[in-house]
Amino acid sequence: MSSEEIYKGVILDHARHPRNRGNLEDPDFEAKAYNPLCGDELVLHLRLKQDLIEDCRTLVRGCSICQASASMMSEELKGKSMENAAALSGIFKKVLHQKDSEDSETLENLRPLMNLRSHKSRIKCVSLAWNAFDECVEKFHETTEKTTTPS
Repeated sequence: MSSEEIYKGVILDHARHPRNRGNLEDPDFEAKAYNPLCGDELVLHLRLKQDLIEDCRTLVRGCSICQASASMMSEELKGKSMENAAALSGIFKKVLHQKDSEDSETLENLRPLMNLRSHKSRIKCVSLAWNAFDECVEKFHETTEKTTTPS
């Protein structure tokens, strides 16, 4: 079995059986994202314990690639600090847009998604959940700045 077939299998598994699907009651951060090209809609909820991502849930109405990416992202983010998760998101999105770049070991679990970068029309589907996460990171920084800035 080729690595491409294995990657397709991983993506299909995440699309059919999404991990961390659903809403969180009283999330610390929420972001919504929409891909008008494909019609994908996504809601991301994060719960933090200090600055660690304790729980990450997604609700996706869209294509299988968007669903798989959200599922895989949720698994990668849980347990990471917001700083480390934001760095991972930056690396992921940078490599995703560079067709011939080498995948970082940091992205090992996301390699099946990297295999889709040659399909330009699918990059927005892969990126949607990560864009929502980046919005949560911005809200996190705004919140921490407010609490650390003297009045």
